[in-house]
Amino acid sequence: MRRHPSLLLVAASCLAACSATDPAGEGASVPSVSTVAPASSETSSSIVVPTTPFTSPTTSTSAATTTTQPEQCLTLRHENYAQFELIAPEGTRVLIDIGDPSRLSSPATPADILLTTHTHWDHYDERFQASFPGRQLFTSVGTIDAPGVHVEGIASAHRNSQRPKPEGGYNYIYLVEIAGLRVAHFGDIGQDQLSPEQLAQLGTVDVALSQVANPYSDMDARNRKGFELMAQLAPRLFIPTHVDRSTAALLPDYWPGTQATGAEITICPSGLADTTEFLLLDAN
Repeated sequence: MRRHPSLLLVAASCLAACSATDPAGEGASVPSVSTVAPASSETSSSIVVPTTPFTSPTTSTSAATTTTQPEQCLTLRHENYAQFELIAPEGTRVLIDIGDPSRLSSPATPADILLTTHTHWDHYDERFQASFPGRQLFTSVGTIDAPGVHVEGIASAHRNSQRPKPEGGYNYIYLVEIAGLRVAHFGDIGQDQLSPEQLAQLGTVDVALSQVANPYSDMDARNRKGFELMAQLAPRLFIPTHVDRSTAALLPDYWPGTQATGAEITICPSGLADTTEFLLLDAN
């Protein structure tokens, strides 16, 4: 597996210090972390971590002025299963699938946005959702605009046999435009493939947050449905949500990637590769 130094992912803990984790929480080890490319196919499941954190230019100078502007970057916090906080440079915070509010970096405020893809316990807390002080999209399509953020809801399905519905459906995809990036959270999508309508709404996706292992979505290492959905989408960066040992081992068969520790990372547009890479987060 080749190294891709173009990936700019500055973790709260240096990526060079990553160690193997057990995504399934079953006590068994996952493929070990390596700082060199494997010499043969026997070690092709190793996850490569850069020995030195990669940094890209954070300032740009135009011909008409000498004023430098820092690059706009996304702060992403992963807290539990599919629970994420996306924080814009302007300070707007997008909370997605909050199943455990106690893990949030700070209490919700009226300036925050809440997105709920579906109402399973690990994606939804009824009390938190009912008392949320800001704007939200709750298992529905729609749009929200806030400083530095645009959100669009897209109907999808938790299982392939279900029909996507505009409201009160089984699962929703949320596309968030933030910090110059298009970030798509797929909830627990269980479709065999994305429809032409969904692909048209999604357009080019920079960062995709989606699952690869979930029995309730009929998704596992055997059918590789989660991998095929991401191959169809071709995001620049794929961050798995629900994942187990078997599917974690398959990730390098599809894309080059990295493993990171810590709850918080920074993603800058200039640091992403042109083709898909994966990032396996420690909490998963």
